[in-house]
Amino acid sequence: MNEPLLSIVFCSTSIAAYDRRMQRITKALSDAGHEVRWISRYHKSSVRGDNAVDSESISCLFKSGILFYLEFNCRLLIKLLSSSEDCISGVDLDTLLAATLAAKFRNKKLIFDAHEIFYEVPELTGKPLKKWIWKQVARWCIPHTDRRYTVNNSLKIHHQEHYNREFQIIRNVPNDVGTHDKTRTNNKVMVYLGVVNKGRGVEIAIRSLSSLTDHNLVVIGEGDEYEEVRTLAQSLDVSDRVDFRGYTNPDEIFDILDKCSIGLNMLVAESENYRLSLANKFFDYMHAGLPSVNMRYPEYESILSEHQVGLMIENYQVVDFIRAIEKLENNDLYQKLSMNCNAYKNLYTWDRESKILISLYH
Repeated sequence: MNEPLLSIVFCSTSIAAYDRRMQRITKALSDAGHEVRWISRYHKSSVRGDNAVDSESISCLFKSGILFYLEFNCRLLIKLLSSSEDCISGVDLDTLLAATLAAKFRNKKLIFDAHEIFYEVPELTGKPLKKWIWKQVARWCIPHTDRRYTVNNSLKIHHQEHYNREFQIIRNVPNDVGTHDKTRTNNKVMVYLGVVNKGRGVEIAIRSLSSLTDHNLVVIGEGDEYEEVRTLAQSLDVSDRVDFRGYTNPDEIFDILDKCSIGLNMLVAESENYRLSLANKFFDYMHAGLPSVNMRYPEYESILSEHQVGLMIENYQVVDFIRAIEKLENNDLYQKLSMNCNAYKNLYTWDRESKILISLYH
């Protein structure tokens, strides 16, 4: 039996059972012959995707905030100092400090996977000290990395300008899930896929149901605002038209999307991080044949100007969102966008992106 090309340990604060991006990355490298281990955040759920690699989790006393990140990095550092892998991959800035220290102490290769501009998340708005701390972590750690990659061109430009290091682009896109070319007779089932946090559009979609009286909404995922939006739906007397699915096995997501008709991808630009984002769900909707409603941010404008698979709204407001949904009631427009999804989705497949990933690690 051949020896593995490289042994790699990935470090993330995400929940392994639901992080489809990391599932794809670790599986692609494992299938390419590398020995892969993934250290992630402990969660009570035992649901695992079929493609999960060797993994372990870190359970912390603190569940959020700076104390959580401090505790997680301390526990992670202890694990990494006793690890035998050739390469450490820090996923986002919240694991990079421990990964950098371990790589230095153990003389290991260090890879940085930058999914976002971590210190520009809305949770740090109005918290200059915490933002400053994360910026110092970035300024010290990123120059020590051996290779780096991020998820879109806007983030690549940002990171290269700030840290004078080259970044590659590896988009987080689905595997080819087949053609969804059936004609949807009901184009009034909206769906939100992702973390249910503040400013992600779920509350706007729920409020819109008071005007869109013949539409329904499916919410796949949980998060900090999950109970709040459930309460909002009850207070507006629309909870009978909102299907809260909660945490969902990734293997079941496309079966749910196949029963929906409009994908929601709204995000308030509370930070530069969000304005420059390119959400995973955008491609999930495309692969499911769902026209999507998106914010007019650089990455979406770039793709939709060339491949019209959805609509854009100017403002993160209920009235703008309702106008977009009403446009999609035009069946000719809806069918055109849906067919475009199937026509262009092969340009955005994990098979393409994984080849870049494998080349980077080789």
